[in-house]
Amino acid sequence: MKLLFLPATLLLSFSACTSTERETASNQTPETLPPNLLAEVSTTETVGETGRNHGYIRRLYQQKGQYYVTVDYIQFLSGEAAVAAARRRGDAAVDVKANGDTTYSVFNDYYIVNEQPRLRTLRLSPAATITLWRSAETGLEQYPATPAQLQEKDPQALELSPFIIETRRGQAISLSQQYVP
Repeated sequence: MKLLFLPATLLLSFSACTSTERETASNQTPETLPPNLLAEVSTTETVGETGRNHGYIRRLYQQKGQYYVTVDYIQFLSGEAAVAAARRRGDAAVDVKANGDTTYSVFNDYYIVNEQPRLRTLRLSPAATITLWRSAETGLEQYPATPAQLQEKDPQALELSPFIIETRRGQAISLSQQYVP
């Protein structure tokens, strides 16, 4: 009879030690975010003629009156998917409680994976929309920009900010800066 309870006890003990709950910071002041802001998660790179993918803009340039954008596609993960990916790569923060419970987390609840740092150059559609984030008196707000205004941005700051790139028939039709806390 004791042998039947031993596996169950071991299983319960093991599951208590491998909890994957995310921790939350209780001492931080909540940031005021627009109500329509939701993190969009890209779980796989689907590059083709038409798509919606996260990526870094590595270069935006003009040639013969036409704008081109060079993109490095990434995975932008949040929530449990971010924690799981960070754990697989050894990047998750680990907190072990006195009772043995383990909590894994990622900073600001997002994690970026760039498994294939390959550059792709796309023609920017003349009708393309560009949307960026900025701090305003009322909090964060999105604002439209032109390709020339985007070119004027600091290239190093631009390369560190992920964008949502929409393509149609092989052209970039939308570049939207992904909000990153």
